[in-house]
Amino acid sequence: GIIIGNIFGIKDNMKDGISFAEKKILSLAIVLMGAQLNASILDLIDYRMFFILVLVIATSLLSAFCLGKLFKMKSSLSILLGVGNGICGSSAIAASSSVTGSNEQETGISIAVINILGAFGIFLLPSLITFFGIEGIYNQGLVIGGTIQAVGQVTAAGFIMGDEVGKFATLIKMVRILMLGPMILILGVLFKNKKNKENKMSIFHVPGFILGFILLSILVSMNFIPQNFIGPLNNLSKYFLIIAMSAIGLNVSLSFILDKGLKVISVALITFLIQIFVCLFLTGYLL
Repeated sequence: GIIIGNIFGIKDNMKDGISFAEKKILSLAIVLMGAQLNASILDLIDYRMFFILVLVIATSLLSAFCLGKLFKMKSSLSILLGVGNGICGSSAIAASSSVTGSNEQETGISIAVINILGAFGIFLLPSLITFFGIEGIYNQGLVIGGTIQAVGQVTAAGFIMGDEVGKFATLIKMVRILMLGPMILILGVLFKNKKNKENKMSIFHVPGFILGFILLSILVSMNFIPQNFIGPLNNLSKYFLIIAMSAIGLNVSLSFILDKGLKVISVALITFLIQIFVCLFLTGYLL
């Protein structure tokens, strides 16, 4: 999308379709993500692991926000980088952009940078695990699943360490994704209040795609949806997300990236490294 948009440009008669893909199809993709979030997986997660994941996500958001202030970036852009690092990469950025009021440029560059870091993380995390001598499926899976951005990247890094580590890392990643809904609700409240300081009686509007995301997750968890429907729903979500990401890419200007890119990359990279450090520290390997 970025390549086509910058080389060939976008004709006026295409903008409505691009906008539809970027907003409506993206919302459908997020709703359908709920099909892969069976809440029963929480039975396999103990309080220690959940506590570590919450702290890692909080650290990512706080680090990105503070670094953004230091680099004089907009708060909305900093938050996108924090959410992308902390929860689930492109999906979290795309979903959060709708409640933080971020524009297409900010969303696009955040997704591009976070995806680059995630690809880098596939090789970085197994190397760090080996370097620090981290042993055990539980700990290796927690470090990989608790830090790398996208599901596919977590899976790739996890299976480098072995089949069981790959499966457990993916499970940890799914728990992080499960936090996407609550996180967007919190961001929605914060940014809604920020935009409506003069109207204290304004009512917070919960985005429909978040309600759909939560509802579908509940239906899957309670086995109201047949198992043979889950795979097609997940695939449909992926295809919708590809279309939406392409639409976002079409609105990204390379001149904007060249102007803002260094700051964005710096904030995202430092946030990612802090996130890794905190996860390693909390699992007891940097004490």
